[in-house]
Parts: sequence; C-alpha cells; structure tokens
Amino acid sequence: MLMLQELPELLCSGTPPLLKLSFWMSLNKGLHLSIRCLVSQLPFFATFVYGFNTITARRHLWDNLRQWAPVQPWIIMGDFNSILSQHDKCNGEPVTTYEVSDFRECCYDLDLANLNYSGSHFSWSNGTVWTKIDWVMANNFLSELHSKTSVHFSTPGAFSDHSPAAVVTGPRLTTRRSSFKFFIMWTAHDGFLDLIANHWQSNVTGSPMYTVCRRLKLLKLPLKQLNNLHFSHISARVIRAESELHQHQSLLHDDRDNPQLLMQDKHLRLSLVNLKSLEKMFYGQKLKSAYLKECDKGSKFFHAMMRQINSDEILPQQLFAVMVCSPPPWMK
Repeated sequence: MLMLQELPELLCSGTPPLLKLSFWMSLNKGLHLSIRCLVSQLPFFATFVYGFNTITARRHLWDNLRQWAPVQPWIIMGDFNSILSQHDKCNGEPVTTYEVSDFRECCYDLDLANLNYSGSHFSWSNGTVWTKIDWVMANNFLSELHSKTSVHFSTPGAFSDHSPAAVVTGPRLTTRRSSFKFFIMWTAHDGFLDLIANHWQSNVTGSPMYTVCRRLKLLKLPLKQLNNLHFSHISARVIRAESELHQHQSLLHDDRDNPQLLMQDKHLRLSLVNLKSLEKMFYGQKLKSAYLKECDKGSKFFHAMMRQINSDEILPQQLFAVMVCSPPPWMK
C-alpha cells in the first residue's frame, strides 16, 4: 500500500515534472503540501489524508484539519473512511446521524465542498457493501476554480478495493465570482427553518438595516453547505436514484415476497419522487429567472417567445371566419 510519505516523490515523478511541491508538515494521518501546477500556474495547498476505521479515532483527524486549515486555496483528498449521507452507502446497516455528524461538522467549519466529479460514485466496496469514503474537496478560496477543476473516479481495477481519483486543473479564471443565488428547493428540506432560525440569532450590532443585511450575509455559508450536502447536482442525483430503483426492482421481480425488498422499494420510490420534485423546482426557478431577464430585452429569446404565444393562442383570421360562417355538423 502506498504510504503518505511517498506521495511527494510520486507526484513529481513525471517527465518533465508537472508540479512543484513544497513539504509543509505531516500530522496524524495527514500530509500537508504546497503545490504549484507548472501547466496552469495554479498555486494551492493540498492535504492527503487517511481516516481511521472508527468514529472516535477519526476525531483526531478532524481536529488536526481544523488546526491546520490554510486561509488560501486548499484541496483535501484521500480515504476519509467516512460518508456524508445515506446516499453515499448501498447495502449494509442504515446510516445514522452519529456516523456522519463529525464529518459534516468538519466540512461546515472549514467550508469544504465537493469538487465536480465524474466516474464512479461509490469509491469502495467489499463485494457486498458499496460506499463513498474517498473524497476530493476544496475550500471556499478555491471556489472560483470549481468550474475548471474536476475529479474523475475510475473503477478499482484488480489490485485495490478503492477507486483511484484523478484531479484535473484548468487555467486560472479572471472573471469575478458569481453572485449568491437562493434556490426555492432548499425550503423543502426538513431542517431549513431550524437552520434559518439558529443563524438568525447571531449577535449583530448596528442600525436595523445593517443588522438585517449582515444576518442575511451570514446565512450564505450555511445555505451553501446545505446545498452541497443535499441539493448539488440535482439531475445527477435523480439519475442515480432512477438507476438504483431500477436495479432494486429487478431484484424484487425475482423475489417478490421478500418483505425487506418491498420496504426498500417503497423507500427508493419515495426518495426518487422527492428528488424529481426538487429537480422540477430547480429548473422551474431557472426558467422563470431566464424569462424575467430576457423577455424585455427585445432579444431572440423574446421574439421566439412571442412567436410561440401568437401561434398557440391566436387563431388566424381566415380560420376564425370559416368557423363562424360554416359551423361543423355537430354544432347544427
């Protein structure tokens, strides 16, 4: 198995080398490096981690990450041995809040979010249980690069039970950061109102207008975290849920009297229906936003919309005259 201390030599083994590395420190189950990509000229910090197999032992890792977290672009990756939700596990015992709370709190405290990824969703399997315990995340300082930095999880192959992850960085972006957008689908989450209420109690002093604006600004981070955990890539979530339901119903077809399969079928159906509803809310809001933005500009969008409205709702004058002068037989 590859040791964390061997990573710098491995990363610089290309011909010619594509990365310039500087070793910072090695903590308990974590190796911190400063990296500059010689292709994109992107400087960032990277942390390679390995999480222990038990919840209590992993808490040392979460504490070390909080202590070391740099106030600069940062990518953290490795085998965390921890999941974020039931969606990240297939088969085995149900996921409990106790299992995921430490990892979630660490991601929230450090403002870590998943990089866009492709390939395998579940990154580890023992042949029966499938889980996503290998993660590649980045902090908020790298958010401008999220659209240009991606990860691909390949299949495990013959010599490992983990999926290897390849991180691809693009050129640095010079455009300004996109503005915060509130999505209506967030309100469908069970903990949405509690999240708002808890963070609205933040101690802010100043004029009433400043207090309101400041509290709204403080809500951005928890709402982004809520989106990353439960709503990001909503269409991909729907596709995975459909695939999971399809596979499960194939099993149910061959074992129709199995009560566990029947119960799981109801759960998967309900989960897919909820995801479909969220996806509908997401695209409905985007469509309405695009309409309000483009409809008054006299753009191609506006004229195409007007042509559709005219063709759907206004009858040609000749056809209207024929209908009035010559009613069909069933109207006589």
